[in-house]
Amino acid sequence: MRIGILADIHEAIEPLRRALVEFRRMGVDQVVSLGDACDTCGTVGRAGETVALLREARAVGVWGNHDFGLCGDVPSELRQRAAPGVLDFMASMQPHLVLEGCRFSHVEPWLDACQIENLWYFDGLPDTAEKAGRSFAAVPERHLFVGHMHCWLVITPTGRLDWNGEAPLLLNSEPRYLVVVAPVVDGWCAVYDTAAAELTPVRCAG
Repeated sequence: MRIGILADIHEAIEPLRRALVEFRRMGVDQVVSLGDACDTCGTVGRAGETVALLREARAVGVWGNHDFGLCGDVPSELRQRAAPGVLDFMASMQPHLVLEGCRFSHVEPWLDACQIENLWYFDGLPDTAEKAGRSFAAVPERHLFVGHMHCWLVITPTGRLDWNGEAPLLLNSEPRYLVVVAPVVDGWCAVYDTAAAELTPVRCAG
C-alpha cells in the first residue's frame, strides 16, 4: 500500500492541493492527515476549503493540538465559526490511527492524545535513543509516524539517522522507526510504500 502522509496543514490550501496532485500522480492508495489540518488558534477561515479537499481525497487521520477543539465536544463559539461540513469531517478524526502495521499520531505515541495538555507537550525533539524509547516502549507497531514538530526526523532504538528529507529512505534495516514528517504548511508531504518500506519526501511548495 502507498500511504500519502500530510502533517500540519494549518489550512494552507495551495500546498495541500499540490500535495494531493502529487499523491494521485504517485498512485497513493490512502491519504492520512497527522493532525492540525485546521487551526482553531486562527480565524478558521479556510477550514471549509481544507476539509473539502481532504474529504474529496477520502483522507483519514488524527487530531492535533490546533484542531482538537473541532473534534468531539465542540465549544459553541467554534461551532458558530466553523464552515458547514467541517465538524462532520473533524468528528471522524481519532487520537491515533493504525494502518498496515504503521501507527500515525500527531504527538509522540507515548503521550495520550485524548488529553489536551499532551497535545501541546514539547520537550525538544525526540532525537535521542532515550527520548524515542518512550514511544517504542508504549506501542507495538514497528513504524511510528508523527507530526507536530515541523521538521524531518528519523530515529531508531539505537539513535538518530543522518537524514533530513533530501532523498527517499528505506525503513527496513532497523527493527523500528520513529518518523517526524515535515509540515504541509512549509511545503512538504510524504509517501510511504509499505511493501517496499520506502519513505519518499515530496515537495509541495509553489
